[in-house]
Amino acid sequence: MARHVGKASTTSQGKRARPAAAHVAKAGRGAISAALFDVLDFRKVYKSSGVDRIQVIKAGIAATRVFDLAGAMRVSQDVMLKRLGLPKSTVSRKAQAGDTLSIDQGELVLGMSKLIGLVQTIIDESGDPDWNGDFDPATWLEEWLSQPNPALGGVAPSTYLDTREGQEIVSTLLSQMQSGAYA
Repeated sequence: MARHVGKASTTSQGKRARPAAAHVAKAGRGAISAALFDVLDFRKVYKSSGVDRIQVIKAGIAATRVFDLAGAMRVSQDVMLKRLGLPKSTVSRKAQAGDTLSIDQGELVLGMSKLIGLVQTIIDESGDPDWNGDFDPATWLEEWLSQPNPALGGVAPSTYLDTREGQEIVSTLLSQMQSGAYA
């Protein structure tokens, strides 16, 4: 039994979004964990336990969240789908029907959210405490992902986002930046 979490927000297209829990799962497909967190609550996704993230993935992540994530990162839906290796026709069909992504697809979407949460956490822990400027971890990550990276042989990290293993490599590189061990 899912409980209501959060208020409705506005999507990147200016439409009223459903409450966070409504984006996670349809009733009957593990809705008990639907209210754990929202995919766009990047810091919470990152700081949540692996068990909690698995519950949300298995409960089902709404296909519309791919498009919301693209909006948060200020990239086109096509770019987001390509980076995550998700078929446009399938995701669009599922989004229109109000369906959830497959477990594998949801895992990639949540993995991207976790990367944004990592960037936010790095800034929270290591940033200048006197700096009051606006920092958008999603758009910063988007810019960083698009640049060739010497640690990856000059390949942009965005090419690694379509697998969990690739997302782990990207996560490691980001973590190394915080510790100063960046290769």
